[in-house]
Amino acid sequence: MAKINGAVIWEGKSSYDGKPIAVIMVGLSQGSSNTKTGSMVQTYILRTDVNPTDALKSGEDESICGDCKHRPLLAKENGEARCYVNVGQGVNMVYKSYIKGNYPRLTMDEAKELVKGKNIRFGTYGDPCVAPIEIFSELATVCKKRTGYTHRWRDNNFDMEWSKLLMASVDNIWEQQTAAALGMRYFRVQIGYNKPLPNEISCPASKESGQKTTCTNCCLCSGTSIKAKNIVIADHGLGHQKRAKLSINLN
Repeated sequence: MAKINGAVIWEGKSSYDGKPIAVIMVGLSQGSSNTKTGSMVQTYILRTDVNPTDALKSGEDESICGDCKHRPLLAKENGEARCYVNVGQGVNMVYKSYIKGNYPRLTMDEAKELVKGKNIRFGTYGDPCVAPIEIFSELATVCKKRTGYTHRWRDNNFDMEWSKLLMASVDNIWEQQTAAALGMRYFRVQIGYNKPLPNEISCPASKESGQKTTCTNCCLCSGTSIKAKNIVIADHGLGHQKRAKLSINLN
């Protein structure tokens, strides 16, 4: 197979609302330039018929993010932090390349061959759980290490098989306790910074931990497939300074 940097590995309907989506891998030959994650293969889950920035404005991003409280329209209503992903940059570039037909469509066997021995992030943008679990469980059998997160663990029909692949994304102590009771490992975002709870460690790639390593070298965010403590990180999304100040004033 010719050397490629990106490819479409699945196209179908979102399990959330039935709208058309695709799973796209990038960084296959060049790697990621993200200084926190390090050089990992990235996976994007995108609507195939709507520009990502337009989807944010219309709410059609629910097809790839479900009812995540950090979706811009929902965050505006509920006062939660808006998703930190800069859709106008990397995500839009991936979508434009997809629309132009720059990414070849691969079979799962071909995709597995390209990620064999590499580290990969499940859901760089979009929640992996809107696509079939078989896609990511197959990739997990051949990649070296992986990371992944989901907000859909709260759904009544959530398939706990995902817990082997993904961390439950939680935003408060109640969610942390609920996810742990379900048997999931979790990744908790806290306002400001306090000492981790007894069953947690501070994200080793975070600023508050002195950026000891990168995600690709750490890969503790691999769900229950590994035995490790849960991970906590200080809120670092847009407007985090204001939220931290408000939290201090309320206390």
